[in-house]
Amino acid sequence: MRQLKRKPRRSSRTAVIAAVVVSVALLAPELGVASQEPVEAAPKEQKLRENSYYYGAFNRRDPFRSLITGQFVSNEIVPVVDLTGVELVGVVKGEMDRFALLEDELGRSYVLRVGDQVKNGTVVSVGDDQLVARITTFGQTSTIRLHMVQPEQGVKR
Repeated sequence: MRQLKRKPRRSSRTAVIAAVVVSVALLAPELGVASQEPVEAAPKEQKLRENSYYYGAFNRRDPFRSLITGQFVSNEIVPVVDLTGVELVGVVKGEMDRFALLEDELGRSYVLRVGDQVKNGTVVSVGDDQLVARITTFGQTSTIRLHMVQPEQGVKR
């Protein structure tokens, strides 16, 4: 079996040098050697960190993982919009899609886009100031257009 040579530790080297310096300083008057200059002590080691920190992650959650996981599941049933009782109050345009903002007589708001279901039909298109839907009742298909409502001055909803 081969033995590995180990380098002596720096702290033991420093201790040997400090012991030699101290012994020379103590023996110098007995040997008749007078030193004019003060003897420099061995350089002290500087610690980069005084305390080391450890995060015990056993049986704990990862602090960087998202708290929201999975898909959103709503408990409430979304009502289907009846286009006979709503008015178009706005259109939001995005780069790829448009959304129609509807409001009923009770003040509830709805947001619809192309392909969304309404009572007895679907939304066909959303323009700059109108919503077009195709509704089928009793086997008859009809087109309903809702135009943007222009609010009057001083009238509050």
